[in-house]
Amino acid sequence: MTQTQSAPPTLPSTPPPPLAGIGVAAVVVAAIIGWVALGSSFLSEASLFAGFMILWYWAKVEHLAMQRLPATVLGALAGIGIAWAMFYGATNYGGAGFAVGFLLLIIAIYLDVIQVMPLTMNASTMLFSIVAAAPLIQLKVNWIELCLAVIGGGLFFGAFVAAVMGLAAKFGPKPS
Repeated sequence: MTQTQSAPPTLPSTPPPPLAGIGVAAVVVAAIIGWVALGSSFLSEASLFAGFMILWYWAKVEHLAMQRLPATVLGALAGIGIAWAMFYGATNYGGAGFAVGFLLLIIAIYLDVIQVMPLTMNASTMLFSIVAAAPLIQLKVNWIELCLAVIGGGLFFGAFVAAVMGLAAKFGPKPS
């Protein structure tokens, strides 16, 4: 049985000219400032980073493809859930609890490898399970806030990119 998989959209292989690069950098800075201003109103500093991780992953791995944003966010939430299970299991049930959480991680890796649940078990899952499993994060983060940062960041950056793309289509050069 063969599976056909469409390749993600590719970005231009040549970098933009310097003036356009300044414009892109300015848009990115505006997005960062916007997320900090909005996210800081309902998230702690310890959780705010998850919104930036969503942006980084979605931009660099998924090339800002709108159709990939749901899988990016759901995968991140699954990864946070796996990291939480390892943390909760270990702190409440010791080695046996950690083993259950670790078994969930192994199952997630397997499901990612065979790609049977790409909406929830994907590279975003693996990234967020690794980062959220870091001891300094586990000891400092509010798990609910971390999930809110992922959802909020996904919504914010998705809307921001859609708005910028809409403006570029409206005011940018018309195809000939």
